[in-house]
Amino acid sequence: MGSEADAGRARRGLASANEETRQRVARKGGIAPHQKRGLAAANPETRMRVAKAGGEARAQDREGLSVAGRRGGEVVKERYGSDFYREIGEKGGGAVKERYGTEFYSEIGKRGGETVKQERGAEYYSTIGRKGGEARTVAEKPEEVQTTTDTTGVSTAA
Repeated sequence: MGSEADAGRARRGLASANEETRQRVARKGGIAPHQKRGLAAANPETRMRVAKAGGEARAQDREGLSVAGRRGGEVVKERYGSDFYREIGEKGGGAVKERYGTEFYSEIGKRGGETVKQERGAEYYSTIGRKGGEARTVAEKPEEVQTTTDTTGVSTAA
């Protein structure tokens, strides 16, 4: 049972117990006092720490989060229909209006407009306004044949 290195040493702890006692203790050691295994068996602090680390690691994968969000949105749209998004948007907008008032929308609109102006320049608004006006004109007069000029200077019907 023991090696030559163990010769002359006194047995301590479980090693000093008889064979039957060692077998009984070994059997109990193999049976967990609960049915949980792995992280589920850990204490709440450990589970929280591991979950937080996993969440932080997942947050680094922006593309993966984007794909997951898109898939989730598709499932919701399939299950509840596209009107669902309109309904929850209205509820959210109503809640914001109730909480912060109508002036809030005016303020965030101004801030957004200033940010766009700084990033793209003041002429950006002229450009999108002109495009919007052209689109409206085309939508209002569909019976007219629109003409365009290609790169060779030849006018063609659109």
